Amino acid sequence: MSDEIPLGTLFTLLAILLILSAFFAATETALMRINKYRIRHLSRKGHREAKLAEKLLKQPEKLIAFILFGNNLVLFIAASIVGVVSMEIGGPAGVAIGTVVLTLVVLLFAESAPKTIAAIFPEKIALPASRIYYPLVKMMGPFLGIINVFTNIILKALGSVPNQNDEKLSIDELKTLIHDGMTKTSLDRQKIMMGVLDLGNITVEDIMLPHNEILGINLSDTSAVNQKIIQQSFYSNLPVYQETLDNIKGVLDLSNFLRKTNMSLYSNEMVLNHIHQPYFIPETTTLSQQLIEFKKKKEKLGFAVDEYGNIQGLVTIEDIFEEIVGDYLEETQKLNKEMRPRKDGDYFIVNAASNIRSLNRMMSWNIPIEEAKTMNGAILEKLGYIPDNGTEIELGDYKINIVQTKENAIKTLRIKEMDSKYKLKAVQ
Repeated sequence: MSDEIPLGTLFTLLAILLILSAFFAATETALMRINKYRIRHLSRKGHREAKLAEKLLKQPEKLIAFILFGNNLVLFIAASIVGVVSMEIGGPAGVAIGTVVLTLVVLLFAESAPKTIAAIFPEKIALPASRIYYPLVKMMGPFLGIINVFTNIILKALGSVPNQNDEKLSIDELKTLIHDGMTKTSLDRQKIMMGVLDLGNITVEDIMLPHNEILGINLSDTSAVNQKIIQQSFYSNLPVYQETLDNIKGVLDLSNFLRKTNMSLYSNEMVLNHIHQPYFIPETTTLSQQLIEFKKKKEKLGFAVDEYGNIQGLVTIEDIFEEIVGDYLEETQKLNKEMRPRKDGDYFIVNAASNIRSLNRMMSWNIPIEEAKTMNGAILEKLGYIPDNGTEIELGDYKINIVQTKENAIKTLRIKEMDSKYKLKAVQ
């Protein structure tokens, strides 16, 4: 063969083949690692190479099949040339040496180095390469399709069928991605995204205003009492009921009522002419579902009911939005009023009516949440009775001292997160 083709030509051809192999390796890495959202953005702006790359990535199996076929073909020809040249120069021993040298050259210059560079600059490599790949992949489409068919048959026989759902991320995986990718994103944005993902795990019961805290218009009260409630209310809607909330008549839109009514002539009978039907929600409904229902039914407020139809609380669409976004400033101010650190910094004085989830979120605590939603409820649930002042209990990893009880509820308490030494002692 050397008599027919000069060695110089063979070495030149070998160099070209190695460059091609490096090209295949680099472009494969670049196309697989390129930011698909960035490509989609450039494509929509009319970037020609981005459009071609987007089309290629819609059928990644054909693209990979083409790259592997091309690279293997190139390396096969390169190995054949090295075998011929090595035999010509050094005989059988030369073939062994040539094989080793070719392997090292391919690993260093046609695999490792190109892929490393492509991983650093995927867009700069992938976009120009798409001009080359797109027509070739399209031309060889039928052939590549046949390769994929046989590949899937082999995978199926081995019990490894490709599953498109594998690319779908679980909620926990998404949370991890958000957490790990927050180096360039503000903490508030991270909380918002986490809040959206948590909506499916939080129910209406978790955020509702409890039955005993709902402010409304009791038609059994005098007009003077209810007039004062309306004029001083900070809420945009008020429940209207007779005697008890369970006998609810409707919901009063205050802005609409005040706009159409002369309050100097107020009477309870006027309220009944402006109420609309109440909207009831199962208390076990997830916030993600309830947000959809609010939008579908064009409601902003609903009454949470138990399995027997009894009203347990009230929830608004603003409550759900606050769960997502978090009114951080308001919540922080509220909690600052509810707690203050002692001089040693170990304890926090907390209002027992504080919501556990809010405390956990703002203080980075992990107080367990079961049936009860407030600290008062959690303590009463654990003890089964109203404790005396000075009573000490543990909730999860937290040491709690009862500071003040009044009548039938705990008013104030102290919270301290136990250190490892204390936990060990407590376990023993």
